Amino acid sequence: MYKATSTFTQARNIAMALTMTFASTTLVTACGGDDSSDATQSPEAEMSSENQNSMSENNTQTTSDNEDNMESEPVAEPDETEETTAEADNTDATASDDASTTESEETDTSASDDTASTESDEDASAEAETHTVTAQGLKFAPLVVTINPGDSVAWRNMSTHNSESIDGLIPEGAEKWNSPISQSYERTFTVEGIYVYKCTPHFGTGMGGAIIVGDPVNLEEIKNADAPGAAGRLVREAVSEAESM
Repeated sequence: MYKATSTFTQARNIAMALTMTFASTTLVTACGGDDSSDATQSPEAEMSSENQNSMSENNTQTTSDNEDNMESEPVAEPDETEETTAEADNTDATASDDASTTESEETDTSASDDTASTESDEDASAEAETHTVTAQGLKFAPLVVTINPGDSVAWRNMSTHNSESIDGLIPEGAEKWNSPISQSYERTFTVEGIYVYKCTPHFGTGMGGAIIVGDPVNLEEIKNADAPGAAGRLVREAVSEAESM
């Protein structure tokens, strides 16, 4: 009986010892494994972890900075000054185009007027006539010549004669003339009115004549002129012709 109890006790003690040994080994293994795991962690793993943490912090900081910048910087609005300037530039360009168009139209009109004026002058020049007065002895034939403004009078056969206007017996503003003796002479008349002229060497014999250009605007002045002798006779001839027009 004693022997059996002893055997049982020894077996129990062995079992307890094994159990405690197993538990101790398990605890040591567990603790050793944790230390080994912590101790044997690679530097690359640690650096990777630090980099990840740094990148995370940087990303967080960048996001925060971006948010701060977006909050601090105002949204750019259209510059009213630039828009106004652009509108003003467009207005100036339009005004410049309109001015250029107006100037072009004025130039065309001016050119057209010049062309019309030139054509009118050419027509007048083409229609202008030359009237011939011939010295015959001691008189001019015809004695009175009626012409249009722009026409000319040509004196021919002036062997010992000339043609000279008489003061006070030509229209106001008209130019006087005095041709050389013994030379043919031609003159264009543009101012309307009555012109009385003479042959200077032979005026004492009454040699002279009259020219009526267009409208005899100075008829009353010619009538009231105190023209004695040969000049008076020429005045009467000119007045008679003018009144019959």
